[in-house]
Amino acid sequence: MNKTLLIDADVLAFEASVIAEESIEWKEEMWTVHADMALAKARIVNRVEEFKQKLQADDIVMALTDRANYRRVLNPDYKSNRSKSRLPIILKQVKKWIIEEMDGQLWPNLEADDVISILATDKKMDEETIIVSIDKDFKSVPGIYYDFNKDETHHVSEEDADRYHLIQTLTGDAVDGYSGVPKVGAVTAKRLLEKEGYEWETVAKCYEDVGMTENDALMNAWMARLLQADNYCFRTNTIKKLWTPRNYQTKDILKISPQVLDVTGTLDADDPRLFLQSPYARSPKDLKMAVNFTETTTGEKDSR
Repeated sequence: MNKTLLIDADVLAFEASVIAEESIEWKEEMWTVHADMALAKARIVNRVEEFKQKLQADDIVMALTDRANYRRVLNPDYKSNRSKSRLPIILKQVKKWIIEEMDGQLWPNLEADDVISILATDKKMDEETIIVSIDKDFKSVPGIYYDFNKDETHHVSEEDADRYHLIQTLTGDAVDGYSGVPKVGAVTAKRLLEKEGYEWETVAKCYEDVGMTENDALMNAWMARLLQADNYCFRTNTIKKLWTPRNYQTKDILKISPQVLDVTGTLDADDPRLFLQSPYARSPKDLKMAVNFTETTTGEKDSR
């Protein structure tokens, strides 16, 4: 059976873009940054070949994250802390090269992690798949996961994946901008679930015990849960449903249906909620003034 590597190309693109950058001091207090695109490309190609040889794989899928992200519609704080970070100057061009030259997969409104998780759980795939990343969230996806930073291979069962998801729901992820139950870390969460049972009722009660709601718990469960094949419609390339606790009855599902409907089906590509709101984002007023200044410079219009 053929092996296909499902590679987190976001990580490779960022790593290669950082390595390709160099700062130069031209004179005192005068610095510039430049990047060598050829070096970035070589880094990615070498990395991919290393993975293929180590894992004895035949094929690869390079997954990338779309700028639009359905999770932001559910939770505007999702990864909002990243809006102030300076990205490597050639990161956008490196990702474009991956798409054009390495058949990189960028699916509307999804993160690379979701694309990988969907493919890894697609029972119609006729080859063995191995997830290649450094993201611990892949411990919530049944299958084989290779952490190339730690050089560790994890064989994740469906039961282990579901349990890890519940642990993540309790602990939250500060890096991704969603909080779990206050003062509950991974060790405490695991101890609690082992004692009370790895069930949704245990998670919901833990939230309620600190004055939070089951809806808070469910929101964090959606943030922590990577989409799987049964959540996705391959025909329309849209989300068809979100994860739902096993104990939910029809009345429970109806309560959350407005939130679910907000992110399933065809989404409005111009919906600002899908996009990270950077403090440095260009406003319509900025763009209008820029046109005026351009016209003045070319002598076509006086901005006064």
